[in-house]
Amino acid sequence: MTTETEERAKAQSEGLQDGNRIPPMRADDHSDADPAVETPVEARQGFLGKPVLLVLAVALILTAMAGLLVGAFPS
Repeated sequence: MTTETEERAKAQSEGLQDGNRIPPMRADDHSDADPAVETPVEARQGFLGKPVLLVLAVALILTAMAGLLVGAFPS
């Protein structure tokens, strides 16, 4: 008798057995439907060409500078 967890794991394994590699996820062709219909892979995609780490680092630096300026001039 199998448990519920084993059944879910088997259903989520995508038919891979014996340690086979997972095939790469590729986005499907974009839809022109209105409203747009996206595949799960397309829905997970981030912004193209945006260096997110750089934006976060610059925002952190600017926030620290603003905090120092506010702390330097007490009211």
